[in-house]
Amino acid sequence: MRYTLHLLATLIFLTVTTEGLAADPTGDPKFQHPVIKDHGGIVTLSDAAHQPKKNSKVILDITSDGKSGEVIKGFDRAALILNQYSEAGVGTDNGFKMAIILHGPATKAALSHEGYAKHTNPYLSDKGKTKNPNLDLINKLKKSGVEIYVCGQALAHHGFASEDVASDVDVAVSAATVNINTQMNGYAYIPFH
Repeated sequence: MRYTLHLLATLIFLTVTTEGLAADPTGDPKFQHPVIKDHGGIVTLSDAAHQPKKNSKVILDITSDGKSGEVIKGFDRAALILNQYSEAGVGTDNGFKMAIILHGPATKAALSHEGYAKHTNPYLSDKGKTKNPNLDLINKLKKSGVEIYVCGQALAHHGFASEDVASDVDVAVSAATVNINTQMNGYAYIPFH
């Protein structure tokens, strides 16, 4: 009898524990992409602290050209934030605003395919790596309501002409002006170095 009760208690414990683990989206993640497909995968955490709030505004200051797959990490993080806010029902159709400013090593990510090819080193050109791998994601972010800027000063410092910039990216006077202006308008500042 004692053995049967012990076995029954163990089975109940294992069942509850296994069900709890299966329900934990961080323990067995199944990533979702509600707005931006193939980038910025998220898990839904409806009981977690600090849920996305309606009418939030963020400026992503991207200077790094470090990659997440083929695209720069800052763009993948932008997709993740947009996916989080959209999944919570407070995305761009409910007041969420996002702006991105590119400068420093990330400046090249703002170029059109033609501009990118013009500024690709001969070795990569020889390997056929002359298309900007960021443009598809830039286009998806732009269509989802994200404002994307490149620093005009960084363009000049890197030897890129304004005509080299992709059509989905706007040239700003400088990254500093975008950061100052958006923060004066209540945008939270997140740097990606």
